Amino acid sequence: DLSDLFPGYTFDGKESYYRGELTGEGGYVYAEPGYYENVVCLDVVSMHPSSILALDLFGPYTEKFNELMQMRIQAKKDGNDDLSYALKLIINSIYGYTSARFPNMFRDNRNKDNIVAKRGALFMIDLKHLVQEKGFDVVHIKTDSIKIPGATIELIDYICEVGKNYGYVFEEE
Repeated sequence: DLSDLFPGYTFDGKESYYRGELTGEGGYVYAEPGYYENVVCLDVVSMHPSSILALDLFGPYTEKFNELMQMRIQAKKDGNDDLSYALKLIINSIYGYTSARFPNMFRDNRNKDNIVAKRGALFMIDLKHLVQEKGFDVVHIKTDSIKIPGATIELIDYICEVGKNYGYVFEEE
Protein backbone atom coordinates (compact mmCIF):
# COMPACT_ATOMS: atom_id res chain seq x y z
CA ASP A 1 0.00 0.00 0.00
CA LEU A 2 1.53 3.31 -1.10
CA SER A 3 -0.06 5.23 1.77
CA ASP A 4 2.33 3.42 4.13
CA LEU A 5 5.35 4.84 2.30
CA PHE A 6 3.68 8.17 1.51
CA PRO A 7 1.48 9.16 4.46
CA GLY A 8 -1.49 11.24 3.38
CA TYR A 9 -1.71 9.69 -0.08
CA THR A 10 -5.27 8.90 -1.11
CA PHE A 11 -6.89 7.25 -4.11
CA ASP A 12 -10.69 7.38 -4.33
CA GLY A 13 -11.01 4.95 -7.23
CA LYS A 14 -10.68 7.70 -9.84
CA GLU A 15 -8.26 10.37 -8.61
CA SER A 16 -5.15 10.44 -6.45
CA TYR A 17 -4.09 13.20 -4.06
CA TYR A 18 -0.87 13.74 -2.19
CA ARG A 19 0.42 16.75 -0.29
CA GLY A 20 -2.51 18.82 -1.51
CA GLU A 21 -1.94 17.99 -5.18
CA LEU A 22 -3.93 16.02 -7.69
CA THR A 23 -1.22 13.60 -8.76
CA GLY A 24 -2.70 12.20 -11.94
CA GLU A 25 -2.54 8.51 -12.76
CA GLY A 26 0.76 8.43 -14.65
CA GLY A 27 4.06 10.21 -14.25
CA TYR A 28 4.15 13.45 -12.29
CA VAL A 29 4.60 16.70 -14.25
CA TYR A 30 5.36 20.09 -12.72
CA ALA A 31 6.58 23.32 -14.33
CA GLU A 32 7.49 26.87 -13.38
CA PRO A 33 7.53 28.69 -16.74
CA GLY A 34 10.30 31.22 -17.23
CA TYR A 35 13.90 31.69 -18.29
CA TYR A 36 16.53 29.97 -16.16
CA GLU A 37 20.29 29.61 -16.36
CA ASN A 38 22.68 27.03 -14.92
CA VAL A 39 19.94 24.43 -14.75
CA VAL A 40 20.93 20.98 -13.54
CA CYS A 41 18.84 18.08 -14.78
CA LEU A 42 18.88 14.93 -12.68
CA ASP A 43 17.27 11.82 -14.12
CA VAL A 44 16.28 8.63 -12.31
CA VAL A 45 17.80 5.61 -14.05
CA SER A 46 14.98 3.21 -14.96
CA MET A 47 12.42 4.71 -12.57
CA HIS A 48 9.49 2.40 -13.30
CA PRO A 49 11.59 -0.78 -13.30
CA SER A 50 13.21 0.37 -10.04
CA SER A 51 9.73 0.82 -8.57
CA ILE A 52 8.80 -2.69 -9.66
CA LEU A 53 11.86 -3.98 -7.80
CA ALA A 54 11.15 -1.92 -4.68
CA LEU A 55 7.54 -3.12 -4.65
CA ASP A 56 8.66 -6.73 -5.24
CA LEU A 57 5.76 -6.74 -7.67
CA PHE A 58 6.49 -10.14 -9.17
CA GLY A 59 7.34 -12.01 -5.99
CA PRO A 60 9.84 -14.79 -6.75
CA TYR A 61 10.17 -13.55 -10.35
CA THR A 62 11.17 -10.01 -9.41
CA GLU A 63 14.85 -11.01 -9.41
CA LYS A 64 14.55 -12.19 -13.04
CA PHE A 65 13.10 -8.78 -13.90
CA ASN A 66 16.04 -7.16 -12.09
CA GLU A 67 18.45 -9.19 -14.23
CA LEU A 68 16.79 -7.83 -17.38
CA MET A 69 17.06 -4.30 -16.02
CA GLN A 70 20.74 -4.74 -15.11
CA MET A 71 21.49 -6.14 -18.58
CA ARG A 72 19.86 -3.08 -20.14
CA ILE A 73 21.81 -0.67 -17.95
CA GLN A 74 25.07 -2.47 -18.82
CA ALA A 75 24.27 -2.52 -22.54
CA LYS A 76 23.57 1.22 -22.40
CA LYS A 77 26.89 1.86 -20.61
CA ASP A 78 28.73 -0.30 -23.15
CA GLY A 79 27.23 1.65 -26.04
CA ASN A 80 25.34 -1.37 -27.34
CA ASP A 81 22.36 0.71 -28.42
CA ASP A 82 20.52 -2.08 -30.25
CA LEU A 83 20.58 -4.45 -27.27
CA SER A 84 19.76 -1.62 -24.88
CA TYR A 85 16.75 -0.62 -26.98
CA ALA A 86 15.53 -4.21 -27.34
CA LEU A 87 15.71 -4.73 -23.57
CA LYS A 88 13.98 -1.40 -23.00
CA LEU A 89 11.06 -2.56 -25.16
CA ILE A 90 10.74 -5.78 -23.17
CA ILE A 91 10.98 -4.00 -19.81
CA ASN A 92 8.48 -1.30 -20.82
CA SER A 93 6.06 -3.93 -22.12
CA ILE A 94 6.24 -5.78 -18.82
CA TYR A 95 5.66 -2.51 -16.97
CA GLY A 96 2.63 -1.78 -19.18
CA TYR A 97 1.10 -5.13 -18.33
CA THR A 98 1.29 -4.38 -14.58
CA SER A 99 -1.64 -1.98 -14.87
CA ALA A 100 -3.45 -3.47 -17.88
CA ARG A 101 -7.20 -3.75 -17.46
CA PHE A 102 -7.22 -7.36 -18.66
CA PRO A 103 -5.91 -10.45 -16.85
CA ASN A 104 -2.27 -11.29 -17.56
CA MET A 105 0.70 -12.82 -15.75
CA PHE A 106 2.14 -9.42 -14.73
CA ARG A 107 -1.07 -7.87 -13.40
CA ASP A 108 -1.68 -7.84 -9.68
CA ASN A 109 -5.37 -7.41 -8.83
CA ARG A 110 -4.38 -5.18 -5.90
CA ASN A 111 -2.98 -2.66 -8.40
CA LYS A 112 -5.97 -0.33 -8.68
CA ASP A 113 -4.07 2.88 -9.42
CA ASN A 114 -0.95 2.04 -11.43
CA ILE A 115 1.25 1.73 -8.34
CA VAL A 116 4.44 1.51 -10.39
CA ALA A 117 4.06 4.96 -11.94
CA LYS A 118 2.32 6.30 -8.84
CA ARG A 119 5.24 5.36 -6.56
CA GLY A 120 7.58 7.40 -8.78
CA ALA A 121 5.15 10.31 -8.94
CA LEU A 122 4.74 10.47 -5.17
CA PHE A 123 8.52 10.30 -4.72
CA MET A 124 8.97 13.21 -7.15
CA ILE A 125 6.41 15.28 -5.24
CA ASP A 126 8.31 14.62 -2.01
CA LEU A 127 11.59 15.44 -3.75
CA LYS A 128 10.21 18.73 -5.06
CA HIS A 129 9.26 19.75 -1.52
CA LEU A 130 12.63 18.64 -0.09
CA VAL A 131 14.54 20.66 -2.69
CA GLN A 132 12.35 23.72 -2.12
CA GLU A 133 12.83 23.41 1.65
CA LYS A 134 16.59 23.59 1.01
CA GLY A 135 16.00 27.00 -0.62
CA PHE A 136 16.27 25.98 -4.28
CA ASP A 137 13.77 26.41 -7.08
CA VAL A 138 12.39 23.42 -8.92
CA VAL A 139 11.54 24.58 -12.41
CA HIS A 140 10.48 21.32 -14.01
CA ILE A 141 9.66 17.72 -13.21
CA LYS A 142 8.64 15.21 -15.84
CA THR A 143 8.07 11.67 -14.59
CA ASP A 144 11.67 10.73 -13.75
CA SER A 145 13.66 13.96 -14.04
CA ILE A 146 13.98 17.13 -12.01
CA LYS A 147 15.46 20.44 -13.17
CA ILE A 148 16.97 22.82 -10.61
CA PRO A 149 18.71 26.11 -11.43
CA GLY A 150 21.91 26.70 -9.50
CA ALA A 151 21.98 23.27 -7.89
CA THR A 152 25.12 22.78 -5.80
CA ILE A 153 27.18 19.62 -5.48
CA GLU A 154 25.84 19.32 -1.94
CA LEU A 155 22.25 19.44 -3.16
CA ILE A 156 22.95 16.90 -5.90
CA ASP A 157 24.56 14.56 -3.35
CA TYR A 158 21.55 15.05 -1.06
CA ILE A 159 19.11 14.21 -3.87
CA CYS A 160 21.11 11.10 -4.74
CA GLU A 161 21.02 9.95 -1.10
CA VAL A 162 17.27 10.54 -0.85
CA GLY A 163 16.79 8.60 -4.07
CA LYS A 164 18.77 5.62 -2.77
CA ASN A 165 16.36 5.36 0.17
CA TYR A 166 13.61 4.62 -2.37
CA GLY A 167 15.69 2.38 -4.64
CA TYR A 168 16.31 5.12 -7.22
CA VAL A 169 19.65 6.07 -8.75
CA PHE A 170 20.09 9.51 -10.30
CA GLU A 171 22.32 10.51 -13.19
CA GLU A 172 23.05 14.04 -14.33
CA GLU A 173 22.06 14.79 -17.90
